[in-house]
Amino acid sequence: MKRTAENCMLISTVIATAVFSAAINIPGGIDDGTNKPNYLNQTSFLVFAISAGAAFISSSTAILIFLSILMSRYSEDDFYRSLPFKLIFGLLTLFISIACMMIAFASAFFITYNYGSWVVPNSIAVLVCLPLLLYIYLQYSLWSDIINSTFNCRSLFRPTKCMIYT
Repeated sequence: MKRTAENCMLISTVIATAVFSAAINIPGGIDDGTNKPNYLNQTSFLVFAISAGAAFISSSTAILIFLSILMSRYSEDDFYRSLPFKLIFGLLTLFISIACMMIAFASAFFITYNYGSWVVPNSIAVLVCLPLLLYIYLQYSLWSDIINSTFNCRSLFRPTKCMIYT
């Protein structure tokens, strides 16, 4: 669990850094006369702004959740509910941040390359779904194991009868 939290926190930090940089350097640039973004009135720019903000917030939340796992006292009671819940919500917020980052990338790509051929921006927007599906496929076994051990195996490590007789 500790190694998973370390790796996921590293990925969340990279996502937060990349999305922060993308939000500061907006696609299309800024109009010199009005100091407003050039594509402010386009729907794809609104999608970019919302998804970049959501990606930054969810990746920052994931960083804090994984940090709380790493800073945990690792007592026996923590492994029953606290740490599995934190890992579940950490993986969920990491997925949300990856999804929002991919949407932000697709909308920025669409803003930049929507002139001329529509085949390239639309195909990139569709191909953005592949990493999300791959993440779900690769993390499904971990996700199901955590949920199963948290909710279905309550008595696995807590026997109902006293095992030591005096």
